[in-house]
Amino acid sequence: MDTTPQEAAQAVALLQAGISQREVARRLRISRSSIQRVYRRYLETGAFDRRPGTGRPRATSAADDRNIQLTVLRNRRLNAVQVQRSLRDERQVVISSDTVRRRLAERNLTPR
Repeated sequence: MDTTPQEAAQAVALLQAGISQREVARRLRISRSSIQRVYRRYLETGAFDRRPGTGRPRATSAADDRNIQLTVLRNRRLNAVQVQRSLRDERQVVISSDTVRRRLAERNLTPR
């Protein structure tokens, strides 16, 4: 389970106040392993934020994703290739038609 920075700060404060990990987990309704992970991260980095993830960055931004969604909702007869071309023409974003299909599937939409 991912914890927010606020939850992590709360957990660390309670642990530093001398409360057990089990009790902190119960109070915050977070698993004990999450409390352990948060505290270990705090001791290593001094921060409450998660470390940046690995892997390839997304090809589209949130604005591009919204544009794909709106394009399909405005014209339900467009297929993925046509949506891909409209995104390229309007926003100069070059992505594959498979990426268009994935972004639409994330929002429970399908192209024609």
